[in-house]
Amino acid sequence: MANPVFISYRRSDTTGEAGRLADSLENLLGAACVFRDADDIPAGEDFAVFLQRELAGTEVAVVLIGKKWLAELNSRLNKPEPDFVRIEIATALKLGKRVIPVLLQGAELPSAASLPDDLRALVNRQAINLRDEAWTADAGRLADAIGRPYAWRLLALRAAIFVVVVVIATKYAIGTLAPNADNQLELARGVIVSLLALFAGVEGFLWWKRKKRVA
Repeated sequence: MANPVFISYRRSDTTGEAGRLADSLENLLGAACVFRDADDIPAGEDFAVFLQRELAGTEVAVVLIGKKWLAELNSRLNKPEPDFVRIEIATALKLGKRVIPVLLQGAELPSAASLPDDLRALVNRQAINLRDEAWTADAGRLADAIGRPYAWRLLALRAAIFVVVVVIATKYAIGTLAPNADNQLELARGVIVSLLALFAGVEGFLWWKRKKRVA
């Protein structure tokens, strides 16, 4: 079964960073959401066929580009052996997948003229820098760009706490403001509506902040 995020990297260029990034993204996005060939191709599978199938079902392809990436690409252009990294990226672009170049080791995005035709669309994709000295923050920005899953468990927890607060606040308001009055129902309704509006406002603000951070 395909994973939402596909990490494309050259072993001669960014092997260590690929493993570190896979761990970071799994912590930020959830377990079993990241594909990396070193860990995720079962024994006995045809490498090329499995990669094609995985890319067809993926949502985002993350292309790691270090200082040796372009030189390695150029060195493989005239070799008979297939360049699987090139095949990965070209396939993702051809399938219309979302492709995010991630620049490592201070590398820059190659120019279109330096790339073969099937990879030139890569330079039109917005790149993200992943710096060793700011790994946590940069990995977080990448996770936001990919799209973190909504924290439904936290929302459920906040909703449960809100229900408790509503009950306590309603009982307190009735007991303090209208212990013997006939309008207790209206008072309770007013308290509940006010707290619901407050809850909706807070959740709306949190959603807006999350969307702004992703954008």
